Amino acid sequence: MARLAVLAHFDPRGAVGPHVRRQAEALATAVDDLVVVSTAELTDAARTFLSSVGRLVERENTGYDFASYRAGLGTLDLERYDEVTITNDSYVGPLVAARSVYARLAGREADFWGLTETDRVKHHVQSFFVTFRRSAIESEAFRRFWGELAVLDDRSQVIRQHEVGLSRRLYKAGLRSAAYYTETEVDRRTARRRVRWWALRRTGLPKTRADVALLRKRGAVPWNPSTALADRALDGGRLPYVKIDVLRHDPYGLGAGRLLDLCEQELPEAFEGVRGFLADTARFYPTRPAEVLQPVPVVAQPLRRLVEYGRA
Repeated sequence: MARLAVLAHFDPRGAVGPHVRRQAEALATAVDDLVVVSTAELTDAARTFLSSVGRLVERENTGYDFASYRAGLGTLDLERYDEVTITNDSYVGPLVAARSVYARLAGREADFWGLTETDRVKHHVQSFFVTFRRSAIESEAFRRFWGELAVLDDRSQVIRQHEVGLSRRLYKAGLRSAAYYTETEVDRRTARRRVRWWALRRTGLPKTRADVALLRKRGAVPWNPSTALADRALDGGRLPYVKIDVLRHDPYGLGAGRLLDLCEQELPEAFEGVRGFLADTARFYPTRPAEVLQPVPVVAQPLRRLVEYGRA
């Protein structure tokens, strides 16, 4: 089983975060070839490290991760590989052995798979980690997607056209997907409560019929498992990662500070240096307008304990 992984890297300091070092080293043990594509102005130390774990490609900082994925995929003959993975440095993980991730999915009937799938926007495999098997690699849909990829610098467009668009194009071609993480009924109930909490924090207490309608609409949207169920990482690595953005911005208002505390207590090696990385890079990542939350209404304070992140 020959495997290739392409890791998209960016760090505004030109460095390699401690969790990214561990990620790259773990990937290198699970694949035959690792290509790291960096859009950072690398320090000498960062360049030396990244070159030591795989083939390093440096390019200008345009097009987000998908442009880096394409650059990495273009460096080698994909026909040599049975599986090709694209991934980025946006998460802490894998929180289980990288080889075990591949081993667990080996028996699943799928043409491509990821760590998680979501129904947000439309059903798709989340693009921070996607593995394509030979049936997908050889498909016309796969080749055309990368051949026609436009360089986009708007994050929302990248999500819709590239992240969601990749899965949708493969589905349209009759290809099947799978995911490492499988939600339980308890997970789904928890996620729905947390989405409703986010809707309240995003909208505030409704004062008009229009506010009520907006609150209901937001409370019914599909969840992002990376956010809504981030604490499942504490359940024996059932969710085998924690997204940096969740720790940095707490998008659903579920207590990212507590989540980080728990991760440091229960997964100390995986989270060593993560708190420092967040502090050192905070100035480069202001909260996006869509992530601004309203204060918790007094009447809703008792509900916090029902939704906040916690131990498994």
